[in-house]
Amino acid sequence: MKKSKVTLLIVDDNDYNLMILSKMLGNQGYHILEARCGLDAITIAKSRQPDLILLDILMPDVNGYEVCTTLKNEVATQNIPIVFISAVEEPNEKVEAFSVGGVDFINKPFQLVEVLARVETHLRLSSMQCQLIEQANLLKLQNISLQRELCNISGINPREYERISESFNRNEFKVFYQPIINLQSGLINGFEALIRWQHPQRGLVLPAEFIEIIETTDLIYAVGRWVINTACQQLRIWQSYYPHLENLTISVNVSTKQLLEFNLVNYVRETLNEYNIKPQCLKLEITESTVMGDRDITLQNLYQLKALGLKFCIDDFGTGYSSLRRLTDFPIDILKIDYSFIHNAEWLIVKAIATLAFSLGKEVVLEGIETNEQLELLKSLFPNSLAMVYGQGYLFARPLDAFAASIFLEQAKTIPDLEIA
Repeated sequence: MKKSKVTLLIVDDNDYNLMILSKMLGNQGYHILEARCGLDAITIAKSRQPDLILLDILMPDVNGYEVCTTLKNEVATQNIPIVFISAVEEPNEKVEAFSVGGVDFINKPFQLVEVLARVETHLRLSSMQCQLIEQANLLKLQNISLQRELCNISGINPREYERISESFNRNEFKVFYQPIINLQSGLINGFEALIRWQHPQRGLVLPAEFIEIIETTDLIYAVGRWVINTACQQLRIWQSYYPHLENLTISVNVSTKQLLEFNLVNYVRETLNEYNIKPQCLKLEITESTVMGDRDITLQNLYQLKALGLKFCIDDFGTGYSSLRRLTDFPIDILKIDYSFIHNAEWLIVKAIATLAFSLGKEVVLEGIETNEQLELLKSLFPNSLAMVYGQGYLFARPLDAFAASIFLEQAKTIPDLEIA
């Protein structure tokens, strides 16, 4: 950008300082605007929108801090870099200058060479920032176009993608929690975190209507991280409120795309630290198709997460096509037997899968337990291994919002035939 096209606003009630700065910077080719009080500075900045402002602090009407604050609260002027130039030397005054939005501070009496160098530096930085914003906007548009193409390839309605994305940004998605019970002790082991959509008109929308779009598109990264964060935050609340449940766990589903994300491990580590969660209290649930993906990258992330102390569970086991070899290759701790086997009373398959799990030193979660008859029959299948068997289903509780799940923890002893603590 040519200097003749760059406008500087100099604000100072001292005529001599104003004249020196205007002449020096004007000789460098800049177009100069002048203001001798704070109110004039605000008016000129709003109407002319200079590229940079040199602003004194002590002025007869409105001081420099108030001028800066006013301009930073206006959309048209909030990105204009403001360099304070003042005789004020108190450290707290300089801190105040930066806290209200100033980008630099020059002491009076000033050196002309220093002023020129600071002005040129911040103009370059401002120009680079504008370019980055333009590039970010361009990337955003390109990403929208790419997502539409992916939706078309996947047979997903782009309007549905945009609707779900907007709903997520409006905080319409909620995390519900379904209890997981140890069948030997009857104690609550933890909860599985399940995403739901609280639609303002339709009410609660189940995942079948939106989860495929999330997992197929880039939404999975933002939504996936949000679920992990929300679940860990809620677990911290429960563990703080119920000290005897310090080992209460939370299980979170993660997709193949999430496990291939290069910084997932750091995000999980930071989240655990933020909420002071013991790593073994966080379980990540993956599907059989996950371990069918890119073996090297998946293994790398799985073992790095495992090194943090997390546990892994294969969800819906028995319905996919994974090799049994991968049960030993991958750091899996738990097999979650798909609810369809219990619903269809396929007890031999349930027992065979569980026996395989026990022989490999893995625990088992039985999904879809809905009746006391199912519960008692399942207990009879594993009389010597119940310590490694957990149940989940409507018999214990449907997925609950955070408030209802908290009440469940308070009133758990009222559940029939189970001594829940």
